[in-house]
Amino acid sequence: MPSAAFASVTGDEEDLIPKQRISTRNSDNSVLRRLSTAEYKRIEPHLERVPLNFGETIYKSKAKIHHIYFPDKGVLSIVGITANEKPIEVGLIGAEGFVGLPVFLGVPQSGNHVLVQGEGTAQRISAKAALSEFTRFGAFHDAVLLFAHELFLQLSQITSCNRYHAVEQRLSRWLLMMHDRIADDTLPLTQEFLSWMLGVRNQAVSQAAKGLQDQGAFKYSRGVLTILNRRMLKKKACPCYRMIKMRSNASSGG
Repeated sequence: MPSAAFASVTGDEEDLIPKQRISTRNSDNSVLRRLSTAEYKRIEPHLERVPLNFGETIYKSKAKIHHIYFPDKGVLSIVGITANEKPIEVGLIGAEGFVGLPVFLGVPQSGNHVLVQGEGTAQRISAKAALSEFTRFGAFHDAVLLFAHELFLQLSQITSCNRYHAVEQRLSRWLLMMHDRIADDTLPLTQEFLSWMLGVRNQAVSQAAKGLQDQGAFKYSRGVLTILNRRMLKKKACPCYRMIKMRSNASSGG
């Protein structure tokens, strides 16, 4: 379960995920798709596809970053730690981006925990090989900086959201952001884990979830949440969802 996975964030991330070298010419990742043919061929030998398993740790806070991960399918959650050692999610990343940004900013360690929030696959490359391509100042360099801009906007918006908006609004926003990044209406989820992600108590999450479920937005049973009415979620979500989506589209030219 997610709580156990979060509690066991020990050891280097490279020991946690099995390797499977595979051609990535059909990658769904937006950053990799921005590369020219020549650039892609140059980094392709260094790329390997790895599974993303729900609740798995990609990086732990303050640990050295050995690899950069580019999700094809699946969702990665950037998690901050509060003063009382409780986690709170500050960002979500799917096929639009990558994790491991500190490496390109001259910082070899992760400042946050990064967990798998939605199952799928990712392409990963060693930090050394990624930096080598980054310092060529081509399309990869530009794509990294573009996503860094998008991520900073998302993180700042979510921080404001967590401070000012009601739990029902935040829960709706979070579910929409997850739904945008996965190919399924169902999410494995516990209320305890969701309370961590939103930074609120279990009781507050339960009340908000019950209200949305009673209105037909989703159904929840035995650790699985199924989205039934996306339009309802958009109606209930705070403006942060639209702002995050609009800024991301504007940055990418979408």
